Order: sequence, then structure tokens, then C-alpha cells
Amino acid sequence: MRIAIGLVAAMLVAAPALAEPWDFVLINETGKPIKLIEVAPTGSTDWKAGLEEEGRREPVLKPKARTTVRLDRPSSQCRYDVRATFEDGGTETFSSANICDNSYVTIKLTGGKPTLSAN
Repeated sequence: MRIAIGLVAAMLVAAPALAEPWDFVLINETGKPIKLIEVAPTGSTDWKAGLEEEGRREPVLKPKARTTVRLDRPSSQCRYDVRATFEDGGTETFSSANICDNSYVTIKLTGGKPTLSAN
């Protein structure tokens, strides 16, 4: 019995955090066309392309346009950074979007600095 309990406990500890499919709508208010959207848990550098890249009809996300960003997120992770690579080759990181409580994330360049709002 103790062996069985020990095995179950070891399996639970070794099991990776379960990820669930998740999405949010990203609105481009930067004034620049975006060619790549990546997301990473806030504070990490584990950037992954938002899965919208596979289904996007246009090669770039034009200013004022929106797209759905899909990702697999652990149930305990709600805050994500969004990195945009622009058509001109520049990149900006927009910090700490709470995607659990918000369905829409708007990214802007305010005075040349990246800002983010979510609702």
C-alpha cells in the first residue's frame, strides 16, 4: 500500500502542469504593421508564436486590425507578455496582459513606448 501511494505521489509531482487551449483578441493600435506576434509568461523569455500565425489570411496585421491569438497555457498562468515584430524589422514587448480576466488586448506605442490595455 505504501508503495502504491508513493508511486501515485511521484507521478503527481513529475506530471507537467496541464495546459489548456486559450485565446484572446489582439488589437493593433501601434500604427505599424505587425508580421509576428509572440507570447511568453510574464517574467520569462519562453517566447512562442501565437497560433494565430497559422490561420492568418494576411501576411501582416495592419494598424487598427485585430486577430485572435491562440496559445496553450497552464491553468495557473494568467499574465503574459506580448512581443510584436513589425514589418520594418523592429520589435517591442508589451508587458503583463491578464488574459484570464480579459478577452481583448490592445497594444499601442504611446510616445514611442509600448503600452498595453486589456478588457
